[in-house]
Amino acid sequence: MSSAGGPHLVFERARAIGAEAIQLFVSPPQQWKAPALGDDEIERFNRVREASGMPVFFHGVYLMNFGSQDQAILEKSLASLLAYHRLAGRMGVVGTIFHVGSHLGAGFDGALVERIAGMLRNVLDDDPGNPALLILENNAGQGNCIGGHFAELGAIVRAMGSPPNVGICLDTCHAYAMGYDIASPAGLEAALEELDRELGLARLVAVHANDTKLPRGTFRDRHENIGEGHLGTVGFRALIAHPAVAEVPFLLEVPGFDGHGPDRKNVLRLKRLRSEAGLPAPKLPPLDRIRRAAER
Repeated sequence: MSSAGGPHLVFERARAIGAEAIQLFVSPPQQWKAPALGDDEIERFNRVREASGMPVFFHGVYLMNFGSQDQAILEKSLASLLAYHRLAGRMGVVGTIFHVGSHLGAGFDGALVERIAGMLRNVLDDDPGNPALLILENNAGQGNCIGGHFAELGAIVRAMGSPPNVGICLDTCHAYAMGYDIASPAGLEAALEELDRELGLARLVAVHANDTKLPRGTFRDRHENIGEGHLGTVGFRALIAHPAVAEVPFLLEVPGFDGHGPDRKNVLRLKRLRSEAGLPAPKLPPLDRIRRAAER
């Protein structure tokens, strides 16, 4: 949701499209500019958040790259994630979803894993009492990206010492682009079994629910509206009915039917699939369920 005019406005905008969970940026996603929120803005956000009962997620800026060989990029990436993580703790946000980055052709090896893990541990160690999660997102495979395969994310989390305050966000478009056949029930089962083996399903705290414009295994990140792409209604019906994601918030990063991003029509399509699967709307506070799962 857009946070233009103040982050507290995301809740009103979310309600207008029937949403039950929110993702937002707190700084321009294509810039290194640090978030600049005053105490009054944070207090107002928290009042509205508590009244709404909605789980909220930050998305980190797109420029972060913990796989870079450029020390300046590494330092900026660390500073950006630190700023987001600190704000997430102050604003009662579940955590910050972010892309690990790209090794830019240098290769994914043990030394890189240890370096990435060390930097992410630095973020967590900055404030050990911060309840917000660092949430690693799987990538689509383009540009030597890190984390397209669940095994790469698992290696990073294990190198961090498998801390409880690290979660995973499954992006459906990215997974399909990487070759995971999540459009079929058997392929979905295999993908979730791999995710469980490498990371543990308890770490799955969010799904980026995005259909895809391109066929499976193309390694290209091209989002489409729910039911309009290669995953289709069949794929999302199987996903939303799977027990592994029954209590996991779905976050939309779709182009929108009017070209302006997540909209009511996309939300209603997911809700209809949930209803057809015989699943009720969540009754317990979503944030409590997420944190309980992350602590297991």
